[in-house]
Amino acid sequence: MHRIFVAPHNVNIVDRLVVIDDEQARHIERVLRLKSGDSLTAFDGTGAEYNLRLQGRIDGTLVGEIEDIRAANREPQLRLALIQGIAKGDKMDTIIQKAVEIGISAIYPVVTQYSVVRLDKEKAEKKVNRWQTIAREACKQCRRNLIPEIKPVMDLQACYSHIKDAPVIMLYENETEIRLRTVLEQNADKLKNNTVFLLVGPEGGFSPEEVAEVQSRGGATAGLGPRILRTETAGLAAASIIMYELGDLG
Repeated sequence: MHRIFVAPHNVNIVDRLVVIDDEQARHIERVLRLKSGDSLTAFDGTGAEYNLRLQGRIDGTLVGEIEDIRAANREPQLRLALIQGIAKGDKMDTIIQKAVEIGISAIYPVVTQYSVVRLDKEKAEKKVNRWQTIAREACKQCRRNLIPEIKPVMDLQACYSHIKDAPVIMLYENETEIRLRTVLEQNADKLKNNTVFLLVGPEGGFSPEEVAEVQSRGGATAGLGPRILRTETAGLAAASIIMYELGDLG
């Protein structure tokens, strides 16, 4: 069944009606070519999922009648957040889309010492809004009902202040002794009982000072093997491994 997003404030449980915004309505009518009487599924990003039957346009607005409401929890047991050094071009779009599909619970876009991309406040806000839309659309496709939050762009120090003492795993391209598998095996109980933060650098990787900072905070550095992966590959590969070992993937 086709699936759309509806904002919670557009849901009227008492009257059992859902107001569909213009963007979703155009998609329903022009792309999906659904008509009055057709059924579809809607989610509101807070956990609720609705079976709707289209009622057509009322005063120019497309409306659906709620036939069934359910709370469908498809979130991973493991809470894994991604701290991602902002990548160039449209790489961040891909990273966010795929991370949401894998099961990432939140994404922190960060500026590091070796970051090429530098955003002023206005551009950063626009980027975050765009990335949040991509996260929402990814949830529509993968059937998640809770939309992961894309945090404001920040530097690593601000990020550390936010996550406090939560466990951090830094993917470090020069880490040749400790593999990700080892970190997961040695810390499985601790990681399963906390939100885990996966830290991935931008194209230039991490500076020695940034590595030392993570280690001084009790975080782990880990390598992924003999091959150096691009930033848009490394985080997704590692997230998949972590979700496989400690979560519900696979």
